[in-house]
Amino acid sequence: MHPLETGNIILIILGAVLVLSGPYIIYRTIKGILDRRKADPQARIQLFNSALNFLIAVFFFIAGILFIINNLRGNPLAGM
Repeated sequence: MHPLETGNIILIILGAVLVLSGPYIIYRTIKGILDRRKADPQARIQLFNSALNFLIAVFFFIAGILFIINNLRGNPLAGM
């Protein structure tokens, strides 16, 4: 185990932002779909875009968790 350095702390904060942004993206996607349906019940839902938003949200969430775990272990940043 290596000591935590400034770079590790910055990446932990970035990981926390990623973890929080995943559920927020999902919330905004669902809210957008519901708002479009409420305004016009016949409106087409863009399934590809919504699915892509969900996929990005899941990747952000997982990446954030991995950032936090890796940097809490105090792994040194490569080349620094």
